[in-house]
Amino acid sequence: MKDRLLTLARAARAWLLPAWSIREEGSAAAGSAFAVCRTQFGRMQVLERWATLHTAALQLQALRGQVPAAAPAVDAARIARALDPRAPEESARSPEARVYRGDRAREVLQNESFAWAFETTKSEIYESWQQTLAANAAERERLWLALQMLDRVQGHLMQRLETGKLAALELRHREKVAQQQKAWLD
Repeated sequence: MKDRLLTLARAARAWLLPAWSIREEGSAAAGSAFAVCRTQFGRMQVLERWATLHTAALQLQALRGQVPAAAPAVDAARIARALDPRAPEESARSPEARVYRGDRAREVLQNESFAWAFETTKSEIYESWQQTLAANAAERERLWLALQMLDRVQGHLMQRLETGKLAALELRHREKVAQQQKAWLD
C-alpha cells in the first residue's frame, strides 16, 4: 500500500511540476532540429528550437538548474558529448533549420546596433592603420588581419542569410508540388 501511494505521489508530482527535456525533430538523414520542451499537466510544449544539439543542451542545462528534468527524449550520453567544447557541432540540415538560421542572420544584419558596431570597428581599424609608422610592419599586419576577420564575419552572416532564403524557396516548392499531387489525386 505504501509503495502504491509513493508511486501515485510521484506520478502526481511529475504531472504537476514542469519538467524540461530535449526532443529531436526530424530524422538524421533529412536533418533535424532540437527542441527544448516543457512537460506539465500531461502536455508537452516546445519552448524553443535550436539547430545544434550543443546549443539546445546548454539551454537545457540552464533550465535544469531551475526545475526538475523529464525523461530525456535525446540520449543523456549524446547530450553530454554535445556539451564537450571539443565536440563537433551536430547540426540540423533540414530546410526548416536552414530557414531558421537564415532568419537569425537577417536579424543580426538588419540590426542597427550591429551595423553601427561593424562600421565603427572598421573605421577604427582604418584610422589605426593610417596612424601606424611605415616601419611598424607587425602592427600593420595585425590591423589588416583584424579587418579581414571582420569582413569574414559579415561574409558568414550573409552566406547564412542566402542559404536561408534558398531553403525557404525549397520549402515553398515542396508545398507547391504537394498541392499539385493532392489536386491530381483528387
